[in-house]
Amino acid sequence: MEKWEEAKAIIMLIRLANCADAAYLKKLNDLFNGEGCSSIEEIEDSLKRNEQEIVCVAVDGNKLAGFCSGQVCKSMSYSNLYAEITELFVLNEHRQQGIGKQLLEFMETELSKRGVRHIHILTNRDNYAAQSLYRLLGYNETSEILFDKNN
Repeated sequence: MEKWEEAKAIIMLIRLANCADAAYLKKLNDLFNGEGCSSIEEIEDSLKRNEQEIVCVAVDGNKLAGFCSGQVCKSMSYSNLYAEITELFVLNEHRQQGIGKQLLEFMETELSKRGVRHIHILTNRDNYAAQSLYRLLGYNETSEILFDKNN
């Protein structure tokens, strides 16, 4: 079982993504979610127009080491905004250095600026390293079950 550790933590530049990051974000997304999930143009368009999504990146020199994205949600059932962290990915060569933690903390700050007070994160049942990181940052496991359907 993998465990998230902060032993080799380095400080990396974390910032909001911009359209100039689209090509590299596509490469990272292809590694994380599989090729063909989105095009460079779709990523650029989302970065320009999708006001409910926040994307932040970890910058290593002139390339990206990882990214985190989240969706701000509003429901008539709740008075407060909530968010879902939809993606968190760090390249293999940059793992175990605290970059995922830095990305999540940056994302939490950005979400808080927008009035979000509650955050959901879904992860694979076998992704013990991610689960360890989420617990370290104060997230609690719930008993909810996710159902999924493609139309």
